[in-house]
Amino acid sequence: MTRMGWPMQPDEEKQVREVYALCHPEQPARAPEWYWAYPTLVLIQENHVVGFTSFSLSPGPSGVLTLFGNDVCVTPDCQGRGFGWELAQARLEVGRTFGATTFIGITAVTNRPMQRIFERQGLHACQRLPGYFGAVDAWVWAGAL
Repeated sequence: MTRMGWPMQPDEEKQVREVYALCHPEQPARAPEWYWAYPTLVLIQENHVVGFTSFSLSPGPSGVLTLFGNDVCVTPDCQGRGFGWELAQARLEVGRTFGATTFIGITAVTNRPMQRIFERQGLHACQRLPGYFGAVDAWVWAGAL
């Protein structure tokens, strides 16, 4: 059985960090307070975190609330089962619940699975960021919720 948990519980933080390390071995570990400063949804299967997404919400000068997507990570053994989609959709729903009307996210130009998720969500690649992930460029994705 798979279930979504939000907010992340203190005993899940270590597993979330392990999932991040599996998904981003080339990136340094997040700062200790990262997953508490940025709300984190976790995907649990058989009492183990198999994926997560983190985000932030920020009002613009006109009051428009924007949901910023930070991560969608799924353990390699659970990829290809739709869990990334499930997490990304849950993140949008949380944003909508709080009144967000726009979304902005960034993903590597090489990350086709996440790009397909953004496309299915009706988002659009709007700017290329050279060297954003070191040797890899990134796309900024944005759209209305």
